[in-house]
Amino acid sequence: MRISKFFILLPVVALFAIMPACTNLEDIVEDGRGEDVVDNVLPLPPDAAAALRGVYDQVTGLASQDNTFALLEHSSDEMMGPTRGTDWSDFGVWRQLHTHDWDASHSFVLSGWNQLNSGVFQATRALAAAGSNARVAAEARFMRAYFMYLVTDLYGSVPFREATEGILTIPKVFTRSEATDFIIADLTAAMPNLPNYQDVNPGVANKDAANALLAKVYLNKAVFTAANPAGPYTFAAPDMQKVIEHADAVINSGRFQLTPYWDNFTADNSTKSREMIFAIVNSPGNSRGNLQSRHRMTTHYNQNPSGWNGFTTIADFYNKWSASGSGDVRKSAAIPGVTDVSGLRAGFLEGQQKDQNGNNLTDRGGNPLAFTVDVDLLYSNERQGVRCIKYPPDFTNVDNPGNDYILLRYADVLLMKAEALFRTGNAGGARDIINQIRTHRGATAITATLTADNILDERGYELYWEGWRRNDQVRFGQFLKAWYAKPQSNERAVLFPIPQIALDNNPNLKQNPGY
Repeated sequence: MRISKFFILLPVVALFAIMPACTNLEDIVEDGRGEDVVDNVLPLPPDAAAALRGVYDQVTGLASQDNTFALLEHSSDEMMGPTRGTDWSDFGVWRQLHTHDWDASHSFVLSGWNQLNSGVFQATRALAAAGSNARVAAEARFMRAYFMYLVTDLYGSVPFREATEGILTIPKVFTRSEATDFIIADLTAAMPNLPNYQDVNPGVANKDAANALLAKVYLNKAVFTAANPAGPYTFAAPDMQKVIEHADAVINSGRFQLTPYWDNFTADNSTKSREMIFAIVNSPGNSRGNLQSRHRMTTHYNQNPSGWNGFTTIADFYNKWSASGSGDVRKSAAIPGVTDVSGLRAGFLEGQQKDQNGNNLTDRGGNPLAFTVDVDLLYSNERQGVRCIKYPPDFTNVDNPGNDYILLRYADVLLMKAEALFRTGNAGGARDIINQIRTHRGATAITATLTADNILDERGYELYWEGWRRNDQVRFGQFLKAWYAKPQSNERAVLFPIPQIALDNNPNLKQNPGY
C-alpha cells in the first residue's frame, strides 16, 4: 500500500549492474546523453564532479521506508509492519520480512539489490572519470565502499564491473571475503585525499567517515569471512585492534562529542548535533530522499502530522527498556517545537495519545487512540502497536523536512570501540565507554560485569530504527532466534537471496545457501 516503487522497470545503470548480456543492446546503447556506446563500452561521464553528485544522490534512497531500509529493519526484532484490515497487506512483503519467509522474488530483495549495486557502479564510473582529480577519486572510492559494504552485509556476493568493461561482459563476482578486502583497500586508498571533516559538511565523504566505516568493516569481518554465514564467528584480535585504531582516530580528533540525544535528529540537527559523521544533508523544503516517511510510516491518521498508521516496534524489543532506567531520554521525550505544536513526542509512543493542548485523540472510529504493546502481525486494529518517532517532524515544512539523515554517528563509533575492547578481554574498558553514553542519556550506569547481551542491548537503546539492528543481531548470534510471530529461523536468513533476475543474467552469481 505504501511502497514507493517496485523497480519493475529497472534504471539503465541498474541494468548494467546486474545484466551482462542482452541481444537488444548489441547494436547501439545510449548512456543517457545521446552518445552511442563504442565497442559495447559505456562512455565515461564527461564531468567527474557531476558523476560524483549522482553517486551522492543514489544514497538518498536509504531515507525511504522501503527497499534497503526495509531489509535492514523489518527483518530485525525492533520493527514490524502489521496488517490492519486491508491496510498494509501489500501482498505480504512486510510480513515476510518479519517472519523471515522471503524468497528470491521478494520485491524489496530486488529493489534493494538494484539500489545498492547501482551505487557501486555509479561510483566506479565517477572514479574512472576522475583522472588526476585526487579528491573526486577519493570520494568516489569512499562511496563505492559504502554501497559495497551494504551489498556484502545483506547479500554476501557482490557483482563488479569496471567502468571500462563492455556492457556485454559478464561481471565478475566477489565472494564475501573478497569484497571485504576490496572495501578495506578502497577506504585505505581514499583516506589521504579525502577532505577533512571540518572543511566540508557531513554530507560529503571525509576522513572521519572513512575511519568510522573502516571500524564497521573490521568489526564485522568475522561475519563476512566465516565459513558458514550463520556462524560461529571468530573475532580475531588483530581485527578488533583495527576497530579500536580507527575508532580512536575519530574519538581523538576532538571534532565530535556526545550531543543531547534528540538534538541529533530534530529539524535543526545540522547546527545542534556534534555526532554526525556522515549524513544525507537536508534543508526545509529541500529534503533529499523520502525523509517524511520517517514519521508518516508510523503515526496514526489522526495525529499531527497525519501518518499512514503503519510500523510499530514489538514487545520483545520494547520490554527491554525496563532495564535502561526510567530517566533514559532515548525512550521518550517531549520536543520543543514539536510536542507543544502537535502533542507528538519523540521516541516510543505508548498509551493514550494527545494533541498539543492535552486533549485525548481518537481513532477513525471514535475509540481512544491508545497505542498498545500487544500487536497482531496479521489482524491489528488502528490502535495496536507501540509507534516510534526517531526523526521528529519539521513543522516548517512537514512534507520536505530539514532534518539531516544520519548514516554514521559518533555514539556508534564509541559503541564499536567498546565492543572491540570487550572481544579482546577488556570488559572494564568497554563498560566505562558504555556508561559514559548511558550517563549522558540519563540511563542507569551498569555496575555488574559487562556481558555481550549488555552491549547488544545498548546498541539497541542508542541506535534503534537507524538501520543497524539486523547487522548487530547477526554479529551477536541473535538474529535467528524466535521473537513475536517469528519462530526460530532457518540459517539461510542471515543472507538475503540473490534476486532471480540477477542469477538469470550472470552465470558467475550463485544463489546463497538455502534458497
